[in-house]
Amino acid sequence: MNTVQEILIEEMRDLYDAEKQLVKALPKFARAASDDELRQAFTRHLEITRNQVERLEQVFGLLGEKPRSRPCLGMKGLLAEGQEHLSEHKGDEEIALDESMIASAQKVEHYEIAGYGTCRTLAKAAGMSEAAQLLDRTLHEEGEADKLLSKISIRMLKEQARAPRQVEEDLPHAKRGSARAGNGRSPGINSRSRSASARTRGGATGSRSTRSAARSSEGGGRVQARSIGAGRKSEAIMTTNHDEIRRWAEERGAHPACVRGTGGKGDIGMLRFDFPGYTGAESLEEISWDEFFEKFDENQLGLLYQPKLAGGGRSNFNKLVSRETVQTAKSAGSEISRSQRSR
Repeated sequence: MNTVQEILIEEMRDLYDAEKQLVKALPKFARAASDDELRQAFTRHLEITRNQVERLEQVFGLLGEKPRSRPCLGMKGLLAEGQEHLSEHKGDEEIALDESMIASAQKVEHYEIAGYGTCRTLAKAAGMSEAAQLLDRTLHEEGEADKLLSKISIRMLKEQARAPRQVEEDLPHAKRGSARAGNGRSPGINSRSRSASARTRGGATGSRSTRSAARSSEGGGRVQARSIGAGRKSEAIMTTNHDEIRRWAEERGAHPACVRGTGGKGDIGMLRFDFPGYTGAESLEEISWDEFFEKFDENQLGLLYQPKLAGGGRSNFNKLVSRETVQTAKSAGSEISRSQRSR
């Protein structure tokens, strides 16, 4: 029978490989990000991740082991899914791409939080207090990274929700001016309505002009945000409605699933959708819709999803968010609607 320390070493080898995979992947995420704060977060976390690799090597030394990796299929699947999202949303509205990357990054953070939490507990049980402290430091860093991503996501969604008033006031001018513009952009839309995520590193407005509008619908916790830019339209919807979520998934051939190895006794772990052709499917385990929604409600989650890409094709973009995020967007949409009715 394996001792606690042997199990700890096995789990650390898995994390060691996961962190090294992440070091290679983070620069791609940083380059693809449109939002300045998000890009900086990915860049900073790359340095943090490199330090975490060194910290794991230090823990291996405390255990009298040479640092050695064990292929981490869970991280491989999560990063493959993230790369698919990058490809799917390339050329799409900036907020859709950025929110997609945040969704992928938070899945990675939750996976690491589970892994480091387990290793810290095992280290304590094995009487390795110094090792436990080092692992706890990394666990704290992963938690802070997850909180920062949530903060950035909520901020971008709020900016999306605040934009409609300026956009709708200027749309009549946009329609009259579009024929003269020649490039599909409207000279009548005030630059103040541009999303913060459309700015370049130097702070100037980027070449892709993004316009946003949002509306909330009562019942079922459903919020819609419509993006208008360069002649394209797309919308992201946040909902807690079980029937709506199941319909959206089944239309795409997706099944409810959980990430293998992220749950404990009596807990199915992290929720996901398993789409046909997903290259990381080996990291997922199919579950029933009853199991999915039981965990969904227990964790007070909502779903942010996109029905169609800006080009009109069907989108698989989705992100599980807290219901606090859903309520924040719904409140912002309601405030905008009241403002528009009063004019």
